[in-house]
Amino acid sequence: MDEILATLTAPRPDLKPIPGTIPLTPLAAILPPLTYYLGLVLLPPFRTQTSQRLIPITRSLLALVAGFLFFQLPLKYHVPFSIGLTYQLALVGLYGGCRVLDAFFISPYLFNHIPRRVKYHQEPRAETSGVWRNRALSNSYFSLHFLQPRKAAVTETATTEESLPKSWKDRASWALELELAMRGAGFTWTSADVRHTKKTWTPTAWDRIHSILLHVLPVLSASLAIIRYIHVRNLQIEGGLSLSFDDLSFFNQILLTAALGGFLMTGFSLAHSMFAILLAPLKPHPLSYFPPLYTIRIWDLTSMRSFWSYGWHRLFSRLFLVYGVWPGEWIERKVTGKSANEPADIGKVLGGFVSSAFVHSFAAYTVVGGRVRDASGEAEFFASCGVAVVVEEIVQRSILRFRRRHSQDMSKGTTKGSEMWYDGIVGRVWWISVLLYNGRCFARGWVKAGLVREMAGV
Repeated sequence: MDEILATLTAPRPDLKPIPGTIPLTPLAAILPPLTYYLGLVLLPPFRTQTSQRLIPITRSLLALVAGFLFFQLPLKYHVPFSIGLTYQLALVGLYGGCRVLDAFFISPYLFNHIPRRVKYHQEPRAETSGVWRNRALSNSYFSLHFLQPRKAAVTETATTEESLPKSWKDRASWALELELAMRGAGFTWTSADVRHTKKTWTPTAWDRIHSILLHVLPVLSASLAIIRYIHVRNLQIEGGLSLSFDDLSFFNQILLTAALGGFLMTGFSLAHSMFAILLAPLKPHPLSYFPPLYTIRIWDLTSMRSFWSYGWHRLFSRLFLVYGVWPGEWIERKVTGKSANEPADIGKVLGGFVSSAFVHSFAAYTVVGGRVRDASGEAEFFASCGVAVVVEEIVQRSILRFRRRHSQDMSKGTTKGSEMWYDGIVGRVWWISVLLYNGRCFARGWVKAGLVREMAGV
C-alpha cells in the first residue's frame, strides 16, 4: 500500500510549474477557504451598534486575507505529483479570489446586494418519464447525464427569503451553503443561465447511478482510450519524450480534440452526479440541490450560442458575469452611446468569452513553466468562440430578415415561414465544426503542458 501511495504521489518529471513555486502544503490549501468561510459568517448585517462598528472591519480584513491567499495559491504553489491538479489549483485560486472580491466588495458596495437564500418548490406535471425523449421536453434535462427519471416530471418555482440569517447557527449554515454553491444555485447570486427552464425532473439516486454506469462511464472510458491510443501511437517517442501536437495528422488532431471534449463533458457529469448521490440524504437541505449542468441534450443543439448557453456547464457563470459580461456591456454602451435599457449583446458575448480566455490561459500558464506563448491556446480558443457566436448571430438575423421580407405572412407580422427544414442540419454542422477546428488550439496547449500525457497514463 505504501509503495502504491508513493508511486501515485511521486513528483512528475514532466511537470513544468511556474519557476519559484513550491509544493502545496495542507495548511496552504485549507487557509483560503477557511478564512473565506469565517468572513461569510460575518457578511449578513448585525443589529447592535457595537457590532456595526467592529464587524465590518473584521469582515473586511478576513476578506482581504482570504482573497490574497486564494490569488497566491497558483503563484506560490504547485502539486508536484499531478499536472492536472496543478492546473486545477490555478482555477481554484483565481476563481476563489474573484469570488471573495465579488462577495465582500463588488456586490455589497456597488449593488447593495447580499445573496439571499432561494427555496425551490416542485409540483408534478402531466408528462410521465415514458415520454421524456420528446423534443419538447429535452430543454428540461441533462445533455450527457442521459437520465430517465423514475419520478414524475415537475414544474419548479423559486421563492426568495425576505430576511438574511441572524443567529450564529443560521449564519454558519448560510455561509457554508453559499461557499459550496459554485454556480450560486440556491441563492439570488445565481445567473439566469444556470436555470433555463421551470420544467425539469426529480431524478433519484438510482437514476444517477444508472446514468453513470450505462452512459457516462462508457463515454468517459472511450475518450480516455482514444487519448491514450493517440499519445502512445503518435506522440510518444523513445526516451520518454513527446512530439508536438502539430506533428499529428489533421484527422488525429480532430480526433484528439473530440476525445478531450468528451472527457471533460462526461467528467463534469460524473462529478456532478456523484456529489448529488452523496448529498441526497440531506434533502430537503439546500446542500442537496443539484440543478442540471447541461439543460439540452447535445444532439438537440443547433448553434454555437445554444452550445455555450445550454450544452456546457455553468460552473464559472458568476465569475464570467461579473468580470466579463458586465464590463463588456458597459464598454459597448460607452462606445455606441446605448442607454442602460438597450441590449448590448456584442459586449456581453465578447466580455464573457474574454474573461473565460483569461481564466483558462492563466491555468495553462501555471503548467507550462510560466511561458505566456505556450499558454495562449486556451485564449485563442475562447476568443474565437466569442467571435463565432457574434458572427453567427449576425448571420442568423440577416437570414431571418431576408426570409420574412419574402414571406407571404409579412403583412401579418408573423415569423411563419422564417425557418427551413435544413436549418438544424446546417446549425449542427456549423457548431461542431467550429468547436473541433478551433478546439485544436486548446488541445495543442494540453499536449504542451503534458496534460494529455498524464491522461494517457504515461
